Amino acid sequence: MKALTVRNGEINLENIARPEPAENEVLIKVRLAGLCNTDFEVIAGMIEFNGVLGHEFVGEVVNDPAGELTGKRVVGEINIPCYNCSRCHNNQYKHCKNIKAIGMRGKDGALAEYLTLPGENLHIVPDAVTDKEAVFTEPIAAAVEIAEQYHLKPSEKIMVIGDGKLGLIIARTLWALGFDVEMIGRHQEKLDTLKPLNIKTYLEKLYPEKEPDIPVVIEATGSTSGLKAAIELVAPEGKIIYKTTTAKNHDLNLAGLAINEIKLLGSRCGPFKPALNLLERNELHLDRLITDEYKLEDSLDALKAAREKSSLKILIRP
Repeated sequence: MKALTVRNGEINLENIARPEPAENEVLIKVRLAGLCNTDFEVIAGMIEFNGVLGHEFVGEVVNDPAGELTGKRVVGEINIPCYNCSRCHNNQYKHCKNIKAIGMRGKDGALAEYLTLPGENLHIVPDAVTDKEAVFTEPIAAAVEIAEQYHLKPSEKIMVIGDGKLGLIIARTLWALGFDVEMIGRHQEKLDTLKPLNIKTYLEKLYPEKEPDIPVVIEATGSTSGLKAAIELVAPEGKIIYKTTTAKNHDLNLAGLAINEIKLLGSRCGPFKPALNLLERNELHLDRLITDEYKLEDSLDALKAAREKSSLKILIRP
């Protein structure tokens, strides 16, 4: 089968053997996959991995030994815990000491014709949700996690910093969950994708408030400037939620965190069922986030397109 692989930092479109499901795994034919900034971190060596890239996908189950999922359209949670380590015994499965994660740690990913995953990782996609919507399930789930993990209140104003794919998905998701969301970004055309939702947006250089005192600020840029802005925007005793995994050094004065008693919190993967429920409501206008779609055989061109500053979500179809 064709697959987009990274090996020792080199990207190639290869012909490799179709994967064989291990015990408790099912074989999935990939229908559509999406490129994510994490894929580029893997390529850059920030995350050490050799194998098939990709973790955002929707596919069809070819063979489920249990018989329940065969022929079903599914999305898959990316983490595969061992269930044997001390963290798993403490129900911290996504922090498993021996964790595998598709397309980034010990498990081939979804930028291929087929992949395998444990049946317990899979969720059936509702009929009302298209493939182009379902491929966003993983990042939407990560956005849902923010509200669930830190018990955010609808009365709390939330500011999202960063108008890339992640920030735009977070803003949409929290809006759909009933929160008062605003966004600061640098690209008017990207901010404009939120217009159908009536989410208030600001160009960074034109933001009017000097001391806005925002209760919850979500940093979705992965940059030093983004975290600095978050510290300046957040209210005393407020929360900064750090949502990116970009592995960069930050040279910042953090005294304000202590002086203003600010909570700096990390957040990662989230629950798929609430994400699919949101998708089924068809309120997120995700079509505005799709820049282009490529065939798997043209995936090297897709990577180039995804690196363009104007690009949002690039999809790849096997």
